[in-house]
Amino acid sequence: MHFNVSTLITIFATILYGVIFTLVMLSKPRTRLKEIFILYLLAMSIWSVSAFLVLSGFATVLPWFKVMTTSPLTMMLAMFFFVQKMFGFRRKWAPLAIVYGILVVFITLFTNVMVQYASLDQAGDLTYELGAYFPLVAAPGFSLILVCLYDLIRGYYKTYDAQQRDRIRYLTIGFSITVLAALTNFTPLGKYPIDIAANGVTALLIAYAILRLQLLDIRVVIRLGILYSITTAIFSAIYFLSISLVLNAFQLLSGKTVFMVSILVGVLSAILLSPLRNLAQSWIDRIFYRDKYNAELMLQRLSRTTTSFLDIEKITHLILSEVSNTLHIEHGAILIKAAEKGDFQVIAEDGEKKHFQSGFRADHPIVTWMMRQNQPLLNRDLSMFPIFKSIWREENEELEKFNPEIFLPLISKGELIGILALGKKLSSQPYTQDEQLIFSTLANQTAVAIENARLYEELKESFVQSVTALANAIDIRDTYTNTHSQQIADWAAKTARQLGCTSEEINDIYLGGLLHDIGKIGIPDTILQKPTKLNKEEWIVVQTHPTLGAELISPIKKLATVSPMIENSHERYDGLGYPHGKKGLEIPLGARIISVVDSYSAMLDKRPYKEPYSKDRVIDELKQNSGKMYDPIVVEGFLKIIQTEDL
Repeated sequence: MHFNVSTLITIFATILYGVIFTLVMLSKPRTRLKEIFILYLLAMSIWSVSAFLVLSGFATVLPWFKVMTTSPLTMMLAMFFFVQKMFGFRRKWAPLAIVYGILVVFITLFTNVMVQYASLDQAGDLTYELGAYFPLVAAPGFSLILVCLYDLIRGYYKTYDAQQRDRIRYLTIGFSITVLAALTNFTPLGKYPIDIAANGVTALLIAYAILRLQLLDIRVVIRLGILYSITTAIFSAIYFLSISLVLNAFQLLSGKTVFMVSILVGVLSAILLSPLRNLAQSWIDRIFYRDKYNAELMLQRLSRTTTSFLDIEKITHLILSEVSNTLHIEHGAILIKAAEKGDFQVIAEDGEKKHFQSGFRADHPIVTWMMRQNQPLLNRDLSMFPIFKSIWREENEELEKFNPEIFLPLISKGELIGILALGKKLSSQPYTQDEQLIFSTLANQTAVAIENARLYEELKESFVQSVTALANAIDIRDTYTNTHSQQIADWAAKTARQLGCTSEEINDIYLGGLLHDIGKIGIPDTILQKPTKLNKEEWIVVQTHPTLGAELISPIKKLATVSPMIENSHERYDGLGYPHGKKGLEIPLGARIISVVDSYSAMLDKRPYKEPYSKDRVIDELKQNSGKMYDPIVVEGFLKIIQTEDL
């Protein structure tokens, strides 16, 4: 029995085809195309097994060499019918090919017409002699291969499906390699397992087409398990060969010595091969399941980050950015249901394509379909279902401009709250079933995040309304400042935005403006509504209202950052204000902003004891007191708003 590189190649090819054969056999449902493909894989497996038996000397050489000779011809026959079935081609002379195949098998196995002699010498070299009529008998089989290649090329240009084209491309390359390698058997190179090595390459290409391009629609779970078993089987074979080669090298060993040597070789092989096996499986993950692996990481990231965001626009833009970067899509958009009308408007988009300018009306066929079906909708389905024929011409034109590939419903508590529309992948390949499952999970996460953000917005709006009502109640007590607090809040927020504050800071400053006079609730009406100037004692009482307001607000957790603004809203930049005499940057920015806009409003107001100032005079007052009463940066920013918005 001989073990060398040639036999190792045959073992490798046998394992590969055996695994792929098992993979296809276990896949459901069983179709006619799969059955023909099984025959092809069976022929290739027999070819590899018979080559191993011949080259290793494990069995009588001549009978198995004949089997090895018939295998390529039966493989070619199976390949022919597989391609015919794959594209739906029909040739009238196809039954003759079956008759030819049966005759070739019979002639090769039971006569010496095809193979006259085959043997293995002591060195393990194969010698054989083919019959004179071998080329004549084999020629029709190789002619079938030319027909197959022609049909594959014709089918390639006939289909516009990018994924189907990739499948055809890999099958064409694999079949061509096998046929070209088989031709070496007619040359002196036939004694080397070139054809078997080519079988191994073809097996890898077929495995790639099955696992990466979903040839024959084989299930992912089975594919992944079988794929990992390939590496296990290969390394098991290497382990077996290592022990066999060592024992052949030390043929004089026997008994306990053989046992100890076997254990030692086994341990060393396990130590050396284990990292390689892990590396191989890691390589498999990256090559065959890279997108799926990256997509799962994306879902994990979004699961962590979206829960920390309560802003719908931030959430939707983050999701589109993650999807675009991970799955490499051309463009995408998220549409959200409007509370009042029930129509769907684009809230976020990614990519260069224009979105639907008018969004989706509440009774749009796509919206209606998603409400009923609650499942992804592919673009190609728009031409299949009658319901989509009612899409308006203008809407169709918008869809064609955006060119979406898939629509995903965003469902929360049984209600359609939004739609995720994604364009094609940059690779032009269609979305796989794995990716559609990932999208379904993504849609669920997006719906939950959006619903949480909407609930937060509703609570926030309700909270602001309550705060506004409270501020208005204070203003009512002050007859000359009926909408004073609302006005201060608006101006303060605009100034904060002008100065580059964040959205959170702007929101806090807006609330600070609304509530800056909340402490006046503790000031007696006799003082608050006094028509003349206040005396010293009354003024001391009034000066307590910032501190009182801060004390009223501080227990409310939501207003924790607002309380310091209220307390310091009457401080001066030069330190001469009240209640604490703070100066400069010791005063919170929100309080410095409120101080400026509050003074601007007060100077424009008519009071019982004074006439309102002109706008020009007020501006001069702000400029003259910049750096004294007011923060000069705030004054500069507020004056820009006055000039642009004519406040």
